[in-house]
Amino acid sequence: MEENNNHHVCTIERHPILKHLLYGLMALIGAFLAFYVVTDWYFKAMLNPVNQMKRMDKFIEKRDKQMEKAFKKAFRGTERLQERANHIIRLEQDDDAYKVLVDLVPLNDSEKNVEVRTNGNILTVKAAGIHGFGERKSLVEFTQSYMFGDNVDLSKLTKERKGDMYVITVPIED
Repeated sequence: MEENNNHHVCTIERHPILKHLLYGLMALIGAFLAFYVVTDWYFKAMLNPVNQMKRMDKFIEKRDKQMEKAFKKAFRGTERLQERANHIIRLEQDDDAYKVLVDLVPLNDSEKNVEVRTNGNILTVKAAGIHGFGERKSLVEFTQSYMFGDNVDLSKLTKERKGDMYVITVPIED
């Protein structure tokens, strides 16, 4: 009798569906492991206190630079206004008098926009004008105060318009 040893060996090559299912399962497990590893690295890096401190330092440096830039811009505007004020209202001294010169052109060319007050030996000059066109109008106002010594009597000051200048003269007494 002839023995036929036909063993039924189940191999993957004989079952293509099983082969595709096994490859799909291996790909799914590989993708899950790759996702898990990358996510784990990311969260470890994100929650690491050293990395958090570095990120916070960079953020603070960026904000400091922005604040410094804003302060410089604001002070540049203030310096320009001070320069403009020095051109609009300025003090000159002669041998016999102090003269406060006020340029009336930026003040709508009107001496009514200039106010002169005295308090003791302090002279305060306040000037205002409206600038701009149409809806973009703005009010510009300058105030300068001058303190004089005992050789000046502010009750004897004179005010007059000379062309585009408003001249306030304070005589010096000997």
